[in-house]
Amino acid sequence: MLPQPLLAPVVSTIFRKMADIYNCQVGFWQRQFLGELFKAVFSLRGRVNFTNLARFSPLHEQTFRRHFRKAFRWVWLNLTVFRLRRHPEETIIGVFDCSFLPKSGTETWGLDQFFSSLAGRSKQGLEVSVLGIVATESCRAFGVDATQTPPDLSTNETDGYSRVDFYLEQIIDLYDQLADLGVSYWVGDGFYAKQKVFDTVTGLGGDLITRLRSDANLRYLYTGPPKDGPGRPKQYDGKINWDDQEALTRRFDEVGRLSDQPEVRVLTTVANSPHFGLDLRVVLLIGPNGEEQVILASTDANQHAEEVARYYRLRYQIEFVIRDAKQHTGLTHCQARSQEKLDFHLNMSVAAVNILRLLAQKSERSLRTYRREAYNRLLIGRLFSKLGLSAEYDRTDPRVQSVVHTGRMAV
Repeated sequence: MLPQPLLAPVVSTIFRKMADIYNCQVGFWQRQFLGELFKAVFSLRGRVNFTNLARFSPLHEQTFRRHFRKAFRWVWLNLTVFRLRRHPEETIIGVFDCSFLPKSGTETWGLDQFFSSLAGRSKQGLEVSVLGIVATESCRAFGVDATQTPPDLSTNETDGYSRVDFYLEQIIDLYDQLADLGVSYWVGDGFYAKQKVFDTVTGLGGDLITRLRSDANLRYLYTGPPKDGPGRPKQYDGKINWDDQEALTRRFDEVGRLSDQPEVRVLTTVANSPHFGLDLRVVLLIGPNGEEQVILASTDANQHAEEVARYYRLRYQIEFVIRDAKQHTGLTHCQARSQEKLDFHLNMSVAAVNILRLLAQKSERSLRTYRREAYNRLLIGRLFSKLGLSAEYDRTDPRVQSVVHTGRMAV
């Protein structure tokens, strides 16, 4: 087989850094297996399951099944990849999102009704909660942890232990490790604008940025002169009416427009939320003619409005990680039914995206082109091996390389 460029040294460097930084020693046989696994995932065609992995690898199908039962420190591997790509001066934010995974059958662990944004309704399948980090200057996102949502959890956050509580446990478990990297802002979409999420993130010492409902119940803070005479000072100055464009323009501060969408105005103020019991930095994005508006909020009342809007928009980078995991590394292809193997597969898929992006960047190729060339190298190597041509043809020969580059796309 023609070796994939950079894969072996990069994987070797990751394992060495894991040992240096996190004192995590990966055993010899597990290192060998993971190296073959990533090589097969990047070069195969079709679904990423046990049967197909064995077709593109010298390992037997049962070897993959056996190793997928074993635990591995995926979080430390992903954070090590992040350290290899991070600029030390970049600000880092934490992001989190869930994704629906279709799954047939009736015996797979975790089967339940989950919301599918593609279908616009709940469907039977699996759900994965992905927690990641985003470098705010380079806009690079890294998946850190993928956790499968257990079945039979309540969707009502006030009804005992719910799915929201489970999502928050993922943040709690990794908060200290990510805080050591400088993560203080956590960003989630409008689904996470819930009391438990606000209380948990602020209780840990972080700040939450999220999107509020279009009819959010917020109050202006009173900024006028103090009241004469006895009594409690006036704190609030009326409820915000989101339909009154004139009042919004008058009482909010307009701080500019989005750099890539100059037709979108950015207005801001500090307002109180009776529901969450907090003063929030509120950022209002208003489209042309005031027809559309988006309400963002940050628990850091002193944060700049432009930064709130930019961080929230960077949240979408974690969705691109999930997209790439579905397109390139088989996030939805797991053949297993047990919880242990499913957990290994989901985290392997996210980690493979992180490594694939690193390899593609270093080799100046797109993800699809890198995988295409990996497949070409596998095919050429097998042809050489079967036909005994390895001694006759130099694998660095331009004619061989032209075949490797078959199907290459522009970056």
